[in-house]
Amino acid sequence: MRNWTPALSGLMFLGSLVAAPALANPPNTTGVYTITFENLTSGQYFTPPNYAVHDRQLDVFRLDQAASPGVQAVAENGDVPALAAELDAAIDAMGLGVSGVGDAANGPIGPGQSVTFEFVSDITSDFVASERRLSMVSMVICTNDGFAGLRDIDLPRRDGETRTYFMDSFDAGTEINTEARGDIVPAPFCGPGGGSGTTDSALAEGGVIRRHQGIQGGADLDPNVYDWQDPAVRVTVTRSSIPRDVTYEVTFENRTTGQYFTPPNWAIHQRGEHIFQLNHAASFGVQAVAENGAVPVLATELETAIDDLDIGASGVGDTGGPVGPGQSATFEIASSETQLSIVSMVICTNDGFAGLDARDLPNQIGQTRTYRLDTFDAGTEINTENRIDIVPAPFCGAGPGSGMSDPALAENGVIRRHRGIEGFGDLDPFVYDWRDPAVFVTVKRLD
Repeated sequence: MRNWTPALSGLMFLGSLVAAPALANPPNTTGVYTITFENLTSGQYFTPPNYAVHDRQLDVFRLDQAASPGVQAVAENGDVPALAAELDAAIDAMGLGVSGVGDAANGPIGPGQSVTFEFVSDITSDFVASERRLSMVSMVICTNDGFAGLRDIDLPRRDGETRTYFMDSFDAGTEINTEARGDIVPAPFCGPGGGSGTTDSALAEGGVIRRHQGIQGGADLDPNVYDWQDPAVRVTVTRSSIPRDVTYEVTFENRTTGQYFTPPNWAIHQRGEHIFQLNHAASFGVQAVAENGAVPVLATELETAIDDLDIGASGVGDTGGPVGPGQSATFEIASSETQLSIVSMVICTNDGFAGLDARDLPNQIGQTRTYRLDTFDAGTEINTENRIDIVPAPFCGAGPGSGMSDPALAENGVIRRHRGIEGFGDLDPFVYDWRDPAVFVTVKRLD
């Protein structure tokens, strides 16, 4: 028996080590979207697209309504940062979604060219299923105030799913369509010459967003070069995902009247993995806890298994020491996996522990679940119920227990339900016996 001193060991989880078939949209993941923006015109250039992922509260633009200052800035001057700042402010104010600029480093997208970029969006997590909208704006560069737009479309919802969208072109209604190079962005995209890249108040139109009529040939721009037919852009979106750690608040409550429990060892792991199982031999770490309260031994064993198998997270609940009769302790744990297991020694026993084996964690923010922990006999040491064979004082009354395993008491059995304190030795059943469930564990999902 060991009294909470560090030790090293390794654990091979019991049960199948083959992961269950992957879900189409795994829980506790964040959506990753790969976007390909393809210029379908033969003579026009487009600015890197501004994008926003949002819910239905946000309108980036709308037909027959005035363009926002950010959309105007892009449509007239290719001022991508102005719209990016506007979208960021809207996203922050509403507390929803993400926004950005796709592949801005490579500059404008020329005729027949395409760019591919990625963005990550928490807004598409399983518990915010309605908030999966994508909007995009990209200037049609060789126009006075034209832009290609994608408004409020559904993103792919499952990993591996691909959707294709087509962007039509719009007139922002903010500047007269002179089609003169002096009124458009500077060279080289629209031929020699070009304007200053700033808004000319003399050309203010004061209109609303409408479909673009293309290049009509009214001035410098040759329709045979710069005109186009909608759709102007093809956008292809593919969803994948990356794990996202979720934080849980855990309350460990001792329901007995006379027993103490060690700080609980916990692991969050994949479905199909187990720290312990009935009718199986206890691992070295579980034995160390059940016989000696050697919490660090099992902690090291779990950490090794987690690292080797890449299946989650593990640790020891911060209870400030043993949890006495009627006491409780609260701590936080975090992982992207969905199954929780717990082991805690029933201190005044030879090899007893309270355990929770592979239970589902709450899957929605704010959701709470309560689990009842029964008690188990590790099957590794004979139940003498004598203080000399149990951990030292003070938890089980006066007694000289060494806190070390005694080979003479080795049982070589398997894990089974614990029969409680039956009065074989020094321990008074009226003080140290209990009825299951011995512990309540309440878990609340925080994010």
